[in-house]
Amino acid sequence: MKVQKLKKTAVFLILICSLLFVFNEKSLIIAKSQGYKALKVFVQVRNTEIMSYFYTYETEHFILRYKEKDENIIRNVARIFEESYNLINQEYNYYPKNKMIVFVYEDQQHMWDYQSSVRGQAVMGFYSMGIIHILSPNAYEENKLNPIDFFAENGPILHEYTHKVVDDITRGNIELWLTEGIALYEEYEKIGIEWAPRFEYETLFTADELRNNFISIREVQAYRQSFDAVKIIIEAYGKDKLMQVLQLLRSGNSLDAAFLRVYGFSANEYLNNDLTQLL
Repeated sequence: MKVQKLKKTAVFLILICSLLFVFNEKSLIIAKSQGYKALKVFVQVRNTEIMSYFYTYETEHFILRYKEKDENIIRNVARIFEESYNLINQEYNYYPKNKMIVFVYEDQQHMWDYQSSVRGQAVMGFYSMGIIHILSPNAYEENKLNPIDFFAENGPILHEYTHKVVDDITRGNIELWLTEGIALYEEYEKIGIEWAPRFEYETLFTADELRNNFISIREVQAYRQSFDAVKIIIEAYGKDKLMQVLQLLRSGNSLDAAFLRVYGFSANEYLNNDLTQLL
């Protein structure tokens, strides 16, 4: 049964890719989002293969997979997820039908063993293809008197859950700088965590660098500049306008088209001109 489902998904992906060559821009984006949706199904089916190695703890909105070592903290982790759900879903008026899957890894090596895409990277958590992956609070036990308190104040849950919500709302049609900027802004607004709070700019990344080479440019500035870009535009025009942008992305519009309709200028114009105030 699993093999048949994977084969059907693979065929669908090939079909989508072949159609991309004949669609106009909006249709191209819609087709990509459908391919992305199929890929998410593929990844989620693949992840079910490792679920048998994990214990399960369910809440109203989440299915948490964890190891026995984390039995003592899993309820606290689940509580923080539910708190993030209430904060973010109310803000975005988004209430998913299905419970969201979360993998909790007892340490960094454990995460790398199961998720090779981040192997070698020191990450507290990440979101990928509909699934949230986080390190257990117990991973910080050696350096923190109260790992749960440290995790609640500094952990990745609200950040990664914001990625999940934004990804669902836009059907995957969102640029990396923008989803990171939004997630960082929600951390700042909701729980008072600010990325690189005393960062000083010497130069700014161009729109092309942020939009097309985000993972290749300097990480601290890339994230800080994305945060500032979202913060500035929300403070100038309100969060409702940004929500309109997300809905236009959901409908298959490009980011430039969405910006033009909502703000009257393109994303390139905004990133290249309006952020000079940061210097």
